[in-house]
Amino acid sequence: MFISSGILMEKVRSQLPPMTTLAAFEASARLRSFTRASEELFVTQAAVSRQIKILEQYLGVKLFDRTHRRIELTEAGQRFQHSVSVALDLLVNSAGSIRVENTPHDLTLGADLSMAHLWLMPRFHEFQELFPEISVNISASDSEKDCFKSGVDMALLYGDGNWPGFDATLLVSEEIFPVCAPGYLEASPPILEPNDFLEHTLLDLRGDRWDWVDWHQWFTEKKVPFSENMRSLGFSNLPLLVQAACAGQGIALGWDRLLDQQLEKGELVQPLKVSLKTGRGYFLVKRSGVKLTQEATILENWIMEMP
Repeated sequence: MFISSGILMEKVRSQLPPMTTLAAFEASARLRSFTRASEELFVTQAAVSRQIKILEQYLGVKLFDRTHRRIELTEAGQRFQHSVSVALDLLVNSAGSIRVENTPHDLTLGADLSMAHLWLMPRFHEFQELFPEISVNISASDSEKDCFKSGVDMALLYGDGNWPGFDATLLVSEEIFPVCAPGYLEASPPILEPNDFLEHTLLDLRGDRWDWVDWHQWFTEKKVPFSENMRSLGFSNLPLLVQAACAGQGIALGWDRLLDQQLEKGELVQPLKVSLKTGRGYFLVKRSGVKLTQEATILENWIMEMP
C-alpha cells in the first residue's frame, strides 16, 4: 500500500512531543537545574518549568524528582536524556557540516586563556605573515562552553584528550616546574631541594577546575610534607600568575612550552631543575565528522607544525 510523504510526515509529527519542550528538557537534564537552563536558553525559569510539565504530560511519565534545592532525573528521565542528546547532537553536527561547506565565514579559533596568551599570541604573527588573506577570530575563555559554541571551527584546550563528540590531537604534553624572577631568587633564601620551597612565597593557580595542578598537589606528588600555613598568593588564571612571577612576587608553577619566551628572555628562571608530568596536556579539538573549510585546514596544519 502506498502512503504519501505528506501523510507519513503528519503521522511522525503527531508522535513527536513539541520541539520547544525537548530543548528545555535537554538543558535542564544536562545542567540539573531549571534556573541554569533558563539562563542558557534566555527564557524565564517559569517558562522552562512549564515546558517540562508539558513534556511529562505528553509522555505520561515523571522525568525529574524535584527538591527545594536541585532536581534529579528519574530512571525514565535518564533514558530519555540519552535519546534526546543523541538526536540533538546528530542535528547539530549535520547542520554544522552543511553550514561549513556552504557558508563562507571568517575562521574562529577558541582557546583557553593560558594557551591564547602564552602559546598562541607570541606565535600568531607568523600565521598572519604566511596567510594574510585568511581572517581569524580568536575567542579566549576558560569556559569550555564558550570554546565549543556555534561558529567555533576548532579550539586549543587543556585536558586529557577526552571530549565526547570531538576529535582531539595532542599539541603539548603537560610538564610543570617551579619558576621565579631572577631578582626574587637573588634576594631570597637558597633553594637546594623541593622542601626549600616551603620557606618562600608561593604563587598558586586557583580555579573551578579539579585538574589544574596547584602547589598542594605538586608537593604531594613530590612527597614533600606541607603546611596549610604556607605563604601564598592565589590567581584565577595562568597569565595573571605568570605576570606576578615576572614581577618578583614569589615562586610559581610554570607549564612547559607555555613559558618559552619568558625563560628565553630571562624574565623567569627555574630555581631548581625538578618537574612533574601529569599525562594531561593541551589539545587541538574539533567537532567529529564535520569537514573543515580549506582555510580552516590551513590553520589546523599550521598549528600542528608549530614547535
